[in-house]
This record gives sequence, C-alpha cells and structure tokens, in this order.
Amino acid sequence: MKLLDTLKPSIYHLKKANIDEPVIEAAVLVFHVSGVDRLTAYRDNPEIGPVILSEIHRLIGRRAMGEPMQYIIGEADFMDLVIKVGRGVLIPRPETEILAREAIKEARNLKFIARGLKRNSGHVTPPVQQSPGLRILDLCSGSGCIALALAREFPDANILGIDISGTAVKYAETNAAFNKISNVIFLEGSLFGPVTSMPGFDLIVSNPPYIKTSEIDTLQREVREWEPLEALDGGMDGLDFYKKILLGAGRHLRKGGKILLEAGYDQAGEIAVITEKAGFKKITVTKDFSGIDRILKAEWPA
Repeated sequence: MKLLDTLKPSIYHLKKANIDEPVIEAAVLVFHVSGVDRLTAYRDNPEIGPVILSEIHRLIGRRAMGEPMQYIIGEADFMDLVIKVGRGVLIPRPETEILAREAIKEARNLKFIARGLKRNSGHVTPPVQQSPGLRILDLCSGSGCIALALAREFPDANILGIDISGTAVKYAETNAAFNKISNVIFLEGSLFGPVTSMPGFDLIVSNPPYIKTSEIDTLQREVREWEPLEALDGGMDGLDFYKKILLGAGRHLRKGGKILLEAGYDQAGEIAVITEKAGFKKITVTKDFSGIDRILKAEWPA
C-alpha cells in the first residue's frame, strides 16, 4: 500500500469522531508513524508494510477516542524546546509561552548575587559558598516547560520547579535531560512545602490550576477526559491556588523580587485584588494573543 493512500480513510475516521481538524491531524499521525516527512511523502509516495499500516490504524483510533495528539506523539513544542508529555502531565499551552517570555524579560532586569541549590532530605537548602545567578522558583511546574525555558535562557541561574504530582516531576526531569539542561531541580511537593525555610528567590513564576470546579465538565473532551484533574481544578471560584501562592510568596522573595502568574479567562482583576492585599506593589497585567488579560506581574516591596 502507498503511504498517501492511508490519508483518506484516516481523515474520514477522525471526521466521523468529530475531531476539529481531521485533515491536519491525520497527516501528522500518518507521517509520524511512517517517519517520512511531508515533502518526501508527496514527492515519492513510498510503499508501506503491514506493520506501519497497523500502527497508523492504532494511533488514528486513539485520536478518534479523544486522546490528545501530544500524548499520542509523546511530545509538545514549547519555545523551541521538545517537551515530553503523556497521561498524568498537563500539555503546555501557547498562552504559557507568554508567561515564560514575560518571566525572561523580568529576570533580565534583576541584578544580584545568588546562592546555589542542593538536595537535602527531600528539601532544598542553599550551600555556604556563594555563586552568581538568578534564583527562580516555578510552582505547579508540571512538565517543567517554564522552568526549562528560563534555565536555558539563564544557564548560570539556579532554578527550582515544584509540583504535587510525582508523575509530572518525572516528566520534568526527563525533559531536563532530553533538552540537556542541568541548572534546574524538580521536587515533588505542595507549593512552598519543599522550601519552607528558604527565602530569597528573585523570581517566582506559576501557571497554577485555575478552572472553576463547576466548569470542568464543560471543557473539551481532550482536556476533561485525559489531562490530570489536579492540574486543572482551581476550586469553586478558580482562585484557590492564587490565594495560597500570593499569601506565601512574600516569605520566599527577596525585597524587590517579582512574581508572575498566568490567569484564566476574566480572572486577572480578582487576582490583582488578592495580590494587592498580600502586600505586592507595581501590579501589571499583560494580554494574550486574543486580547485576554493573561499574565499578572507584581513586585515584593523593597
């Protein structure tokens, strides 16, 4: 059978399953399985054997059942990083790239002497010897995409990512190794739990769960049935994690340190109020590609 002959039935199968972009997604899966790039496929239309044909059918079937494309392929793109993903870890979104870019901008403006990070009985403590570099904390780190983008941009920085999910932490560590990034540590824990006695971060960044509990069932099938609930559910008002993070962040930021948070739709105003009540100053909001207030930035007073 010719490779391109598998496209039409694959498209039909995905269309019948109400997949939004069946033509694009069928092509991605067919070319992924065959290992043939699009140009070569349309130029040469090579023959494929029964093993490849069976695998195409298997992956098309998984997508038709609603499994996210990124889980099927096993990876997602994030700021030119290859992020390995699978069941149990949130798939990086384009909006979160805005958070990472804004964090990079803020980090460039910070000047300081930093202490390095080392493991100590499941927690992180600063060694005695000082070394230059940013000290950045990524809460609800998930796949590690934000922490890794920052670590790549600032190779002398000391970066810590924390997530409550052991599965997510394993993915984050895999992603650090795959992208050859060594200046980041990932730990399993709840928010500031692993760093309770560790002040002095220059930057805290987080994309926490922010979907209202009542709205989980309204999400796309790919999200509600496949991605981890603990990475989505932000409580009754969607603000549970913002309250916890903002109330605790001041104890872990140096004077003049910054916090950056990704916000859900129509949440930035409420989060700004929480941020101000927590003692932060210079609160600003950045919009996403759709004009939605998406990234909140604030400074811990000097």
